[in-house]
Amino acid sequence: MIEVLSDAYRHPAKKNVFYSANSAPIFNQRLNALTYWDWTPQRTERAGISGKATNTCMLPLALGCPSTAPSIGTEWVEPLITDPAQVDALRVPDVWEGRTGEVLRELKEQLATLPEDVIVREPDIQSPMGVAEMMWDDSFYTTLVDDPAAVHCLLEKITTFTIAFIKEVRSVLGSRYNGAGFPPIWADNQGTMMSDDTMSLLSPAMHLEFSVPYVNHVADACGPLYYHSCTWRERYFDNIHQIRNVRAFNWNPGNSDDPALIMREFSGKAMLVPHIQINMHKDNDLLRFGFRDEADLLRYILEHMQSDTCLYFWFAAVVTKPDVLNAMYNLLHAGGYTPEAWGLL
Repeated sequence: MIEVLSDAYRHPAKKNVFYSANSAPIFNQRLNALTYWDWTPQRTERAGISGKATNTCMLPLALGCPSTAPSIGTEWVEPLITDPAQVDALRVPDVWEGRTGEVLRELKEQLATLPEDVIVREPDIQSPMGVAEMMWDDSFYTTLVDDPAAVHCLLEKITTFTIAFIKEVRSVLGSRYNGAGFPPIWADNQGTMMSDDTMSLLSPAMHLEFSVPYVNHVADACGPLYYHSCTWRERYFDNIHQIRNVRAFNWNPGNSDDPALIMREFSGKAMLVPHIQINMHKDNDLLRFGFRDEADLLRYILEHMQSDTCLYFWFAAVVTKPDVLNAMYNLLHAGGYTPEAWGLL
């Protein structure tokens, strides 16, 4: 199975379909009885022990933002920057300090306790633009226009820190590192996730200026990328094409343009990794299709594959719906896309 998936990553223009729920036990006796019901050759644990590694605000905290708790059991950040003049004085810390230092030490501890056949998913890596947005107060978006040089200076510092952290995570985890921090699919110990969720908050021109170059710096230093942005709109397609060294593209079909349009545009460029969440067929951008359930959504995506489409779905909590999951598996098996159909059981 590792050979099959590795070949698919190397040849994303070869038509294929894979899917993963990280080998989670599911509410389906038929599928649980199979040696492999999904495409997960090695189980992957999320990074860390406390949850700090999967906290979206890990990098802003490491760069000096104060921690805050908006509600019980949650953590967020207080802005560190309220004036562009503060950016020059901002120190780029050593990655073994602060929050990232805590995460790195947790990863070492985690490796010592996990079975040898279990690998560890990369910590949450937000784009430099996403980190900058969290570090700056409410004046951030006006500063993009009023003082872009200060924003670029901050983005350069964040990028330098992010690259150093990713490299240190790789050093700590070694061959036990799964580069696909998100979405939770199987991957080898190459590359890094990159969550570029500020894309839909910016005009295409601003995204091209303030996000794409810094994402590309990370791609050049630490790629290939498992590139994620929740919302994909056609007006950003040209920008996404300019992201370098991409191994996998991930988006949320429930709040993006038509999956058929996205597949027509990006098939063959990299593996396409949409995720199907529970009740996604009821999300705003999919309501117009009238899908009966998540299996009907899967059917639509499969029917609109191109000759050069390579898909690797992440099935999230939809695995808790046994009848729907049965229908999804039947669709995939009929298409020859299950490990069972490949004769790998």
